[in-house]
Amino acid sequence: MKKISLIALLLISLVVLSAKSSVAQDSTFKLSDYKNPNYFYQTLDLNFRLNSRSAGSKSDNTSHFHDGNRYDFSLNARAAYSLYSNSLKSQSQLDVWLPIFISKGGLHNIYELQNKEDKQNSFSHNEAFQIYGLKRFYNTQQNYFEVNGSISTGYSGNSGTSKNYDSDTIFNSISANHKGANYSMNGSFLIGNGRIEQVQDAQLALYLLEDMQRLNLDKRSVSNKEVLELARLITSLKYKRFFDDRLKKIAEITAIDSFMQKTGLVSISDAAYFTSLNDNWDYANNPARESGYRLFTGIQGSFASSSNRNHEETFVPVVTTTDRKSSRHESYLYLVAGLTHEKPINLKWQQSASVKASAGFKSMFTSYGGTNVSDIKEYTSAIPALRINADYGYGFYPNSRTWLNANIYIAAIYEEQYAGTSKEDKELWQNSFSANTGLNVHAYYYLSEKLRLSVSFSGYYDIYHDKFFNDLHNGTNDEETRSDWNHQMQATLTYSLF
Repeated sequence: MKKISLIALLLISLVVLSAKSSVAQDSTFKLSDYKNPNYFYQTLDLNFRLNSRSAGSKSDNTSHFHDGNRYDFSLNARAAYSLYSNSLKSQSQLDVWLPIFISKGGLHNIYELQNKEDKQNSFSHNEAFQIYGLKRFYNTQQNYFEVNGSISTGYSGNSGTSKNYDSDTIFNSISANHKGANYSMNGSFLIGNGRIEQVQDAQLALYLLEDMQRLNLDKRSVSNKEVLELARLITSLKYKRFFDDRLKKIAEITAIDSFMQKTGLVSISDAAYFTSLNDNWDYANNPARESGYRLFTGIQGSFASSSNRNHEETFVPVVTTTDRKSSRHESYLYLVAGLTHEKPINLKWQQSASVKASAGFKSMFTSYGGTNVSDIKEYTSAIPALRINADYGYGFYPNSRTWLNANIYIAAIYEEQYAGTSKEDKELWQNSFSANTGLNVHAYYYLSEKLRLSVSFSGYYDIYHDKFFNDLHNGTNDEETRSDWNHQMQATLTYSLF
């Protein structure tokens, strides 16, 4: 009860703060009025990181002569490409990642009194390729066709050897290696109506103008057209490529100041004015605000495959070989329909809601095997597989330093599950139903220059019901119901005395 009361008190305080901090504007501009200008933005970055370490130790103690050395070397490399574009006819996003990791290490210990020696060597690598893309094509009635998807593939391996000597005679020698590969592909083809625009740049424009009024720097009232022009300037600056953050910041602040001076919106350009520009530019456009809705339906599918192989050889004292292998293949196909709605009620408040339903099937095939182990095959599928998710929440942003997000969600899944050693001999295993709901609240409250409060609360309730049809389940009952609940809260109050 105390925790709930604390949250209620925080909400009331934020509402009071909103009323207190709101500054009247002559402009009647609404965030929902903002439409992003056309832009095209792309980046390509290459990153390399090299790590190396070596260490040694030596002891001439008469009871323990020891000489040890070890080394580690690793290389990380990554290429990343991003593209974002926006126009009246389309919205696009493309992200490509190519990470590479290589590592090599070794260990060598000599124990002179015992006349023993240990040697170890290792090598590992990991390469991956990931790509995600989204494209929406719009007509003049805001009807759209969307295609989105991702492809991910990876390959990894590690190997090592270990040798132990006694009186210059090897008494233990082991070699082991592991190889793994994975591949996944998923995508959606959707049709729908509606468009969602990011409007945090318009929020930044209004906060900038609000601060000019608060500091008595404004020269005259602001029209809706000027708010729109300032917001579009902010968007164009955000999507302009720079290679030095300092030069980027200088160019951005200079452009905003030039707009303020050119339009005659400010009367004084002093330290307080530029400090306000800089402060709002860093903080007043976070978090992302959106406006609009998207109604959609279509198909969504996925396929994923992975395999692993382990090989180990012992040469001394006895020659043995051990192999282990496993593989997994998963796929699903759903018909989906849903609605996403984002509404900036005003500069301070944001309303968000979404619902998505899907119906289809999914399957998974796994196999295990190895030395002296019989191959094990398992096939599971679910048809029908039904899902529904819904989310509803509010955001509150009274100023660039204070914010609150709260949302409730509910999700439900029903599956008729089959199992067997193959697709042909599968049998009805169980009917499974699960539902969960929860509440999330996150807030950061800037009470004063010295006093800040942050609160985080999350709680959920889950319920599961399964009905079993054969002995594949080890339980004694043919039905089982279970539930889980949990909540956690964290509050931090920071006060700077001096």
